[in-house]
Amino acid sequence: MKILYQILLVALFLMISATKFNNLFLLILVFLVSSAWIVIKKGKLRLPVYFYGVFIIYFIFLIVGFFYDHKNPTIDIKFQIYGFLFYIFLLNIGKFDFLKFLFILNFAVFIVYMLLYLGILPNWWDYTVIGYRGRVYGPAIIPIVLICFYYLLKRKPLDISLGLSFLIAMPYLVLTTNLMNMVITAVLLFLIMANFKKLFQPSYIIISALIVISSIGYINSDLAPQLIKEKLPYVLKPWDYASLKIRIEDFGKAVRSEDFNTAQKIFGKGFGASTSIYRENEEAQSFSRYFTFQEIDNGFYYLYHRGGFLLLFIFLLLHLVLLLKLPTIRAQAGFVFLVVFTNLLSIHYFNNVFYLLIPFLILEGDNFMKKQMILEEKD
Repeated sequence: MKILYQILLVALFLMISATKFNNLFLLILVFLVSSAWIVIKKGKLRLPVYFYGVFIIYFIFLIVGFFYDHKNPTIDIKFQIYGFLFYIFLLNIGKFDFLKFLFILNFAVFIVYMLLYLGILPNWWDYTVIGYRGRVYGPAIIPIVLICFYYLLKRKPLDISLGLSFLIAMPYLVLTTNLMNMVITAVLLFLIMANFKKLFQPSYIIISALIVISSIGYINSDLAPQLIKEKLPYVLKPWDYASLKIRIEDFGKAVRSEDFNTAQKIFGKGFGASTSIYRENEEAQSFSRYFTFQEIDNGFYYLYHRGGFLLLFIFLLLHLVLLLKLPTIRAQAGFVFLVVFTNLLSIHYFNNVFYLLIPFLILEGDNFMKKQMILEEKD
């Protein structure tokens, strides 16, 4: 079953943001949960207490959303349904090597981007393959982020597997010119590499040098889009990045212009796009326009709009609990940066179910590994 699970999980990942596959996405999730329930758990699903707690919290804010009678609530609801089903599957997956799966997923994403770039594969994720200044549009590019976080969480040092994974990921990171994930990857890699006990080992030096030299060489080559060369200086100083500043300004404008009363500021509106802001492009006025709700790429505002300051507080509190469960200061630093930077620049944390691997590995990682060892001994 584990080979089938790997294939289906890779397919699920590649379907994210390709809206034409929504029905197939749900069908695969239902199959995964059903197979785990019937085949692996023999009719007895494992659902921990915290899962019920999160579901109750979600249900309360869902009721708030229905109270405001949004015209198209499925825009948001589908992501939460996907998320709950995906997490149920993770809890009941049985024997499964997550790191190996992430390595496979990383390679699969690389292959897809190469096929897109060469014009062999049609683009199911966007209306075009090549965008502004050579940017390539395609599936989500977070496998290397998840791999790096796994290494930090499990206190694994830099090794040849991680080095090769980064080299495989570099082309799709560069082709998408996505500064957010480039910065997150760079920070997580730095935290992994800042291991003074390993610093002077020959293999450690060789792998580190290979990563640095190949990155510099690739980015300065003709294969790298011009846009990435303009964004590269901001990897070391992301606070100066114009896109980050714009998103922070959007957040401020959205909060100032929203028409929430006191109750709505506390409990939000459950879901829906009702707050709009005007973003002016001084260089190209034709690109100036109104942006609404999910187009405001800020996960913290997404939470505020859905559940007000109460849901935002619950989110921060639960992530503080996750933070305290992390084994090292480096893992904690990586976790904080990943969550904060991702939510400042996007809402992907809430509409990409694979981010749920992060809380799953923190909460269930040790128990999962123990069960793996027991199963291996029985085998």
